[in-house]
Amino acid sequence: MPNLKIHAEDWESYQKVEEIFEQTRILKRQLELDVGRWSFVVFGPKGPEHTVVREGCAIHLKIDDSLIYIAAVGDPDKVGERGMPIEEFAQEKLPPELNGLEIFQIDPVRPLNIYEKWTGPHPSEAVESILENFKDKNTAVIETPDERYWSLSVLKYLNECDRFFPDILTEALKKGEFPFQENFSPLSAKIH
Repeated sequence: MPNLKIHAEDWESYQKVEEIFEQTRILKRQLELDVGRWSFVVFGPKGPEHTVVREGCAIHLKIDDSLIYIAAVGDPDKVGERGMPIEEFAQEKLPPELNGLEIFQIDPVRPLNIYEKWTGPHPSEAVESILENFKDKNTAVIETPDERYWSLSVLKYLNECDRFFPDILTEALKKGEFPFQENFSPLSAKIH
């Protein structure tokens, strides 16, 4: 099973990640799993009067005009191993306290694609309104405590998905098994 690890440059950043993970609420999960695609809507307050809503997805085992990420399997405690920078994951400017944050061991780490971003209802009406709007869609609904940290809330959701529905290819690669029958030459075994 995947084991999410985070490397932060300082203790305050790590505490912020823990705080956001604890306060994130996953209100609805996908009803049916789409192969290679995790669809979501994430929303959170922006000040006392507004909510920011983002609709998007995380895609794996597919390349969408971006760098390929099969997996970020590593250990932040080992010198020289790097995870995926949170900026690449979110593909959006993030609060300064998240600078330098790296993600390890998500199967597979994949950049997020945000299709739409809009100002939603007042925070007191947001949960009911957004659940109503997405009740018939095969989309997860995630509430983040602050819209600036939306990518961490989505990361929490993806980690849960990966724990319960692991990716076939990366699980096989971690175990040294392949989901296909093929003979490799002794030379290729030395290279890999």
